[in-house]
Amino acid sequence: MTDQAPREPEIRAVRPLGDGVALDLFLTADLLPFQGHFPGVKVLPGVAQIHWAVMFADRYLAVTGAVATTFQVKFRRIIGPDCAVTLILRHDRVRGRLLFEYRTGEQVMSSGAVATESP
Repeated sequence: MTDQAPREPEIRAVRPLGDGVALDLFLTADLLPFQGHFPGVKVLPGVAQIHWAVMFADRYLAVTGAVATTFQVKFRRIIGPDCAVTLILRHDRVRGRLLFEYRTGEQVMSSGAVATESP
């Protein structure tokens, strides 16, 4: 692993939604989360997907206080390097949840929810 490896994907577009935001991301093979996970086959780890959802929600939706220790996630397809994905973020203020979904075209790659209330 190298300290020079980028930690965040390339953001190609940001589109506001009525209740959230859609981010078009490009995941280069040199991203730090791909290094060492898994040997011989680069796979975007779930922890990176959750981290990016929380980080981008804070940045673009001002969702602070997301607690990644309380989350649900469903992985449907492997996300690999050198691909474009769309991260859809929605903040359900009533239920205190950040909802996220990684998509490639119409296909959902993973989805989940993170608590947005302080523990």
